[in-house]
Amino acid sequence: MSTKPIEEHYTAAQLAERLGLNVDTVLTMFKPGKIWPVVRLNARVIRVPASSVNRYLEAHTWDPAPIVPR
Repeated sequence: MSTKPIEEHYTAAQLAERLGLNVDTVLTMFKPGKIWPVVRLNARVIRVPASSVNRYLEAHTWDPAPIVPR
């Protein structure tokens, strides 16, 4: 019998700390097109699967051009 490993889930506070953002900012990101899907356990408790966070970070990574001195 094979079992799938349980995916890690984050709270809004944990995710805010990881991303260096305010918790309120992270909460506004929990909608389709941003960090989605999320798991809503009840009206006040939300958990974010690590796969959703990774997908968001891959899509929103910024690689600036190097600064070249004149």
